[in-house]
Amino acid sequence: MDLLALNEPINQAVYGPGMMLVFILVGLYLSLRTGFIQFSRLGVALRETLGAIRERSLSFGGQITPFQAAMVALSATVGTGHLVGMVGAVLLGGPGAVLWMWVAYLVGMATKFAEAVLAVHFRRQYTDGSVMGGPMLYIRYGLGGRMAWLAALFAFFTAAAAFGIGNLAQAGAVGNALLQEFGVPPAITGLLLALLIGVLLGGGIRRVAWFAQLIVPIKLALFLLGALPLLVLHIGQVPAALALIFSSALSFQAAASGATGAAIAIGLTEILKAGVGRGIFANEAGLGSAAIAHAQAQVDHPVRQGFWGLTEMLVSLFVTTLTALTFIASGLWERFFGGDRVEAIRHLFAEHPLGVPLLALMLAVFALGTMASWGFYGEEGAAYLFGEGVRWPYRLTFVAFAFVGPLGGLATLTAVADTLNGLMAIPNLIALLALGGLVGRLVREFFQGLPWQPPQED
Repeated sequence: MDLLALNEPINQAVYGPGMMLVFILVGLYLSLRTGFIQFSRLGVALRETLGAIRERSLSFGGQITPFQAAMVALSATVGTGHLVGMVGAVLLGGPGAVLWMWVAYLVGMATKFAEAVLAVHFRRQYTDGSVMGGPMLYIRYGLGGRMAWLAALFAFFTAAAAFGIGNLAQAGAVGNALLQEFGVPPAITGLLLALLIGVLLGGGIRRVAWFAQLIVPIKLALFLLGALPLLVLHIGQVPAALALIFSSALSFQAAASGATGAAIAIGLTEILKAGVGRGIFANEAGLGSAAIAHAQAQVDHPVRQGFWGLTEMLVSLFVTTLTALTFIASGLWERFFGGDRVEAIRHLFAEHPLGVPLLALMLAVFALGTMASWGFYGEEGAAYLFGEGVRWPYRLTFVAFAFVGPLGGLATLTAVADTLNGLMAIPNLIALLALGGLVGRLVREFFQGLPWQPPQED
């Protein structure tokens, strides 16, 4: 049995309906523990984040501002999956998948909040000023030494998965886009990516954070430049698109019209898998990756950084929703249903005044930000396992993968890394369940005005 054949059943289980249900149940549990903070305290969260972008630095602090930490996380999260992946979800599950994507986001907000809170609460700061945090730390110190193996497992999955989801897949998307639209040879694209990623990772978290706070606004500006003209072009179909999202969410059949005049049969399982799956793996709530960035924040209370997790989710939700709504309103989902998602989104942008080249530029910028943040995530996982000395070897290996990504030919490695990315969720979700009571207590103490007491280092 070859590696791809061995990987396939594991991948199907990791991304299957059972795991989707676990993600939702954990999100609901954390929502209950925190008093549904994503709804009850949303105003507070927005005031603490977008309404007060300022530095908070204490002796037990991070290396970057809370805003920068959120930007590192958001830069990793808002990638090509928010464009091509969201279109793919509609092509797989029909318009009804969007409603279930919203459900995944709404419960996932509590999950992302809890991850950020625990990341700050259990992080470790060293004598040189560096900080390490994330699921490997809150598993190790929150669950105790007997669960150190679970923390190591998460760190391994992260370090290995970063080469796929955060590197090869992103670099390949950039290479294909620039080759098709601008004729840039893949080797040139790979060389430029390798140089950029090498410079960014070589400066550590501070340089990655500087880049993230620059690239995320550019990502959002490009997205609005791409999406809004298309939405205006199909504005008359938006009410019908919204109605179709709700009417087909629980239906076993999504009525098609227009060019096909037929009915597209979609099993409810496929609708749920497409919607919930896209929601989870677009916002990364439950995977634990964003917690590695949030742990670096200079903040005086873990709950304050948790608010940034909520805001991060809202931005991600806005991008995925606008992408899906525009695509459904265009009617192209019927024409390409069950077909190629890249071809479908290319046809969508063919209607844009700036054409498909704008899409290529968007994909390149989205992917570049994701690569920088995931390079840091993977490096942190490797450093947890093997110590500080592994950082430069890991960085150089990551840069080498960035070069070969646009050249293609590593499909097996990419597929395995995709599975490892999904496996990251298992140790993280176990820890979130075990530490949900602690998150609830920290929330109560924050709103009671009680000071935060970091746990004693062992």
